[in-house]
Formats: sequence, C-alpha cells, structure tokens
Amino acid sequence: FRNFVVSWATETMGRNRTWTREPGGGGFDPLGRLPPRGDRPYSHPNAGKGKGKGKGDGKGGGGGHMDKMTSKLLNLYCQKKWNAQVGMLDLSGLHKAEDVVELNPNLNNTHFCDKLARCIASEEVWAKQLNSINFTDCNIYTLKHISQALKYHDVKVQNLALSNNKIKDLVEVDYLNDLKLREVLLNGNPIANQGESYHKYTVKKLRTIELLDTVSVKEWRKELLPKLPEPRDSSLQDEVQSQLIFKMCQMYFDAIDSSNWDALLDAYDNKCVFTHVSEPSTRIFRFPGAKTYHANLQFKSHNLKVAYNVKKPAAFVFQGRAPIIQFLSKEMYEKIKVKHDVANFKMDALTMGDRIVATIHGQFKYSVQGDSTEYSKCFDRVFIFKPNKVGTEWPARIANDSVTIRQNQDHPILMPSTSTPAVDIKAQLMQQTRLNDQFATILLGEANNNLETALQLFNQNNAAGNIPKEAFQ
Repeated sequence: FRNFVVSWATETMGRNRTWTREPGGGGFDPLGRLPPRGDRPYSHPNAGKGKGKGKGDGKGGGGGHMDKMTSKLLNLYCQKKWNAQVGMLDLSGLHKAEDVVELNPNLNNTHFCDKLARCIASEEVWAKQLNSINFTDCNIYTLKHISQALKYHDVKVQNLALSNNKIKDLVEVDYLNDLKLREVLLNGNPIANQGESYHKYTVKKLRTIELLDTVSVKEWRKELLPKLPEPRDSSLQDEVQSQLIFKMCQMYFDAIDSSNWDALLDAYDNKCVFTHVSEPSTRIFRFPGAKTYHANLQFKSHNLKVAYNVKKPAAFVFQGRAPIIQFLSKEMYEKIKVKHDVANFKMDALTMGDRIVATIHGQFKYSVQGDSTEYSKCFDRVFIFKPNKVGTEWPARIANDSVTIRQNQDHPILMPSTSTPAVDIKAQLMQQTRLNDQFATILLGEANNNLETALQLFNQNNAAGNIPKEAFQ
C-alpha cells in the first residue's frame, strides 16, 4: 500500500499543493512522517550537522529532488525581490507570496528559515552588497528561528525591517543581538505598544543599533547610563586634596623605583582594573635584551589598534590586586631599573563624589639588565582614587589604573598652563584679529590656548580667504 501511495503521490505532486512537508532537507513526504532527528536542519543551529542521507548541499542534512526545487524557487524569488540600488532584499508579505505558495513559507518554522538563510548566504549576486532585509508583514510571532538561521549561515546584514508582524513578547528581541544590527524596525508589532519600556529594553539588549523605528537611540542610551556625580573644578586648588594626590603619587612611584611590590599590594583596591598601552617603538635597540623586553611589552599591551588585541580585547585587562602586581613585577618592571622624578610631573584632578580622578603626565628613565644604556620615555597615567577604609599607610586606594607609555619627547604632552588666564588670551585674540567670541573660541581650541599659534593660524587662513565675514565683529 505504501509503495502505491508514494508512486501515486510522485505522479500527482505537481498538481497538488497540500502535501505535508518533510521537515528535514529531503522535500515532501506524502505520508507526513518525520525523519530521524539527525536529518532535520537544526533545532539549535549546530544540531544535525552532516547527518543527512540525500545529495543536498545543506548543513542540516537531507537533500533530494524537492530540496533542490525548494532552493531553486527561493533563489528565483529572492532574485526577483533584490533591489541592488539600496542593497535590500524585500521579502515583505512572504507568507502570502504566490510565487512560493507551494513551499508554505513560514518564518516561524526553523526548517523554512534554514532554507531561506542558506539561499541568501549562497547567492553571489547580493552577497557583497546586502545591507537590508525587509520582513514586514510576514506573520512573524517569534524571532528565534530566523535570527538563528541568519546567524548560522553567516548572513551579514545591517538593517532588518520587522514591522507589522505579531511579536508580543519583549524577550523575542534578545534573539536579534547576535546579528549586530545597525537599524531595526519593530513598529506595528504588539511589543511597540509598550512605549518607554519597549524602547529602553530594545536599546539595552541590542547594543549595536543606532536607529530604532527610524529614530536615533542616543537619548535612550544616555538614560540607561549610570548617573555619575557632576565633576567639580580641579582638586589641586584644594590644599587637602592636593596633598593627598601628591603623597599618593610620591609613595606609588617610590615603590615602583625600589621594586617594593608588597607596599604596592596595599595601594590597590581588591576590585581595581588595570590596563597598559605601549605605543610601537621605532627605535633600533642594539642590545638584544632591550629589544626582547620592548617587544614583549608591546605584545602584552592593551593597544586596540593591534590586530591580535582586536580579536581578544580583554586578554591584557587585569582585575584584582594580585594579577596587577603580578604583571607589574614580572612583566612591566622585572627586567628594568626605573627612576621617576615626581617633582617634574604635570598633574590635574577632578572629584566625583568620594572619588578623585587624577591625570599624571611625565617622563621616566630606565635601564635594561645587562645594558649600560639609559633610556627615556614619556607616560600618561590616569588614577581613580577612593577613600582608604582598611587602615593602611596609603592615604587612598587605587580603584582604577590606566597607563600609556609613549616615545620620549623634550616637552611633556600636556604643557603647564600659562600665567595668562584663558579669558585674557581670548580677549587679546579678539582685539588683535577682530574675530567675534564664537570664532575666537574655536581658533583657540585649535591652537591649544596658545596665542601665538592662534595668530599664526588666523593670518594663514585670512590670507587664503578661508575666514567668512560672519566670523568678524
């Protein structure tokens, strides 16, 4: 009886569109039976890999004539809906499209989503141009299957339109996170009726999006940020704060210079985070030990411009007292003798609540073991100090430490402020150039508040006719 049914179904399959589809890759099964689990495309994107028995090329197994027919129909339909000018695949209303009605298109079904994503990923016509996919009005009530399929087949897309569907649960948004979208449209779904909670939840979960329902998410992101206290003026104007910072720096760098790692262990907070960036060196080191030391320091730098750090950005971020001291003593300062002159450092600070953010700019000299040459480098360091409540000799504890080591310069990167206040400099610039307040402020910003540099820039641009008339008083 079964052989008769199969034979009869094969002959009439082209005329009848109501057959039960085989959820594996093997096409239609007239008896409506499910294949073995290994033959199904996937319940999870990695399930059922390579276990199919047919000749299909899919990752989920299965294959055969109807699988090829399904792929062919989907491919032709997608080519028809491809808009090369805007890089968009317009699949809106897919569930009721007459061109593919025999496939029973259902974006809530994992097997159809797998075939569609496989078709999109394998087509060279739009592979390098695809920016957007439009799934508007597709009767979607779950984003799980289409999101997993697009991710599994590595479909790169920036914009996803999901308007006018039937998505009711905010948790469905979580499935879109792996797609790294720039813009998503969810208006017209029941979840969009939840107002502020919908916006905040979506922006919080989809960290890469810039536009939600064509509206910028910048303001919503600001609301989600933790509220920080307003910074006050430089703490160095406060004598007590100034003494605390200078004492902290003096004790810290004395401990570094003398390799007193036990003392430094008390300086750091238990949850402190430390990062170090060493800029690439163009110097040719004649001594092999110096060359090896600097190469190792560069390799273990948190410089995100370096390729291997982009792949593993957290590889050299140290958290906790023990890992920080381990890195300082065994990697950063183990093979060198270093000398800091705190008296020549340039410092500034801001207070934020009970925390002090201190920036330090200066130079240091060092020598590598076995090398008589004395080298010099500049550094920028940012400390976040918190109150010391554990009773050690340190006036504060380090809650965050970030250091950048640069090539040596004759002048520190941050020059000391001049004796003439910035307001007087702007007044002098306005008087000598007849610029109005707005453009004088812009010019001073480009000149780093240096009057002579600002005047040179003004003369050059004025001679070239680059300054508009509205810039003058």
